[in-house]
Amino acid sequence: MKSHLKRKIRLAHLVHVIGPAGKELGILKLIDNLDQEKFEIFIVVIGVIYEGPTINLPDAQVICLNHMGGNSIKLPLKLRKIFTDHRFDIVHTHSWNTLLEGVIAAKLAGIPMIIHQEHGTFPQGSLHCRLQNFFWRRADKMLSVSRELNKKLAAKTGFPLENIQAILNGVDDEKFYPDDRLRQNFREKFGLSDQDFIIGTVGRMATVKNHAMLLRAAAKLLDQGLSLKIVIAGFPTNETDIAVLARELKIEAHVHLIGYQADINMILNGFDIFALTSFSEGCSNVIQEAMFAEKAIIATNVGGNPELINDQQTGLLVASDDDTQLAKAIHHLKENQTYRERLAKNARNHAIKTFTLLKMVRNYEQVYTSKNF
Repeated sequence: MKSHLKRKIRLAHLVHVIGPAGKELGILKLIDNLDQEKFEIFIVVIGVIYEGPTINLPDAQVICLNHMGGNSIKLPLKLRKIFTDHRFDIVHTHSWNTLLEGVIAAKLAGIPMIIHQEHGTFPQGSLHCRLQNFFWRRADKMLSVSRELNKKLAAKTGFPLENIQAILNGVDDEKFYPDDRLRQNFREKFGLSDQDFIIGTVGRMATVKNHAMLLRAAAKLLDQGLSLKIVIAGFPTNETDIAVLARELKIEAHVHLIGYQADINMILNGFDIFALTSFSEGCSNVIQEAMFAEKAIIATNVGGNPELINDQQTGLLVASDDDTQLAKAIHHLKENQTYRERLAKNARNHAIKTFTLLKMVRNYEQVYTSKNF
């Protein structure tokens, strides 16, 4: 559709870093799919851009400050100059690491529209909460990625719940889909057989992802005589800790740490069950991607996960850090193929109706165009 605007809206996304994590990749996905006839898009990076084949910057102008220190009085002044020089109409800040400096700089620069967004985990100390409440109120729009996160943000900080708008993440159905050939490719690539029953997960190896819960559940099932493999794909932040735990549990022969993988659809297709055991989530991109890939999903009942998964209809929800409950859920799905396949089909059908990339992008565009510039 042709734009009737007299000029493009100059939109800047302010991020802390760009790297191979769900939040950052989700922001890039949004930027890459915005209407280029309506928006002139900039990415302002406070820290660094991590190089690698996983980072594909969209068609946007990138400004990187390479600032890796903590809070600095000079940083808002640097940002103000950038914002003023480029005459941005909108500055969209993301999460705590861009909030204070970003909002201060945008106010100093007289930016017409300031948007702040939270994506999941956020600081919850009393001082942090007071500061967040104060600076969120200085933004023109406050966004999050799930209604459950809205409730948590409001409850912890005292910010009005009705002033937070949730926009759920979306998935490109041309990139995530079920394919038996990809299942075979995955298993051949990583030395796994077609008979192996694989419980897999995708996510950076950070404490918040709680991969240890999955390993403890696997140990219980292996002790019971079940045959299974665990595959963890993700940026190796604390890979050593996971490997050590696998050895301590004496299940290292059943655990495969395959590092970050660019072709996530192939990885998901290789799994029999997708598991996400995080302590905290906003709106999990990878749960949505697993739904599009038609996987049976087990996830912890935290954050926005229950907004994505209808328990026992499109997946299973288990209590946070409860490896006994997780083990029972895995056992039930392993022994009930018909039920497992029904959950997987239900998940894909629901995702196609609800979590498309086009729907997500249109929701953001409505926010960006809600003010006349």
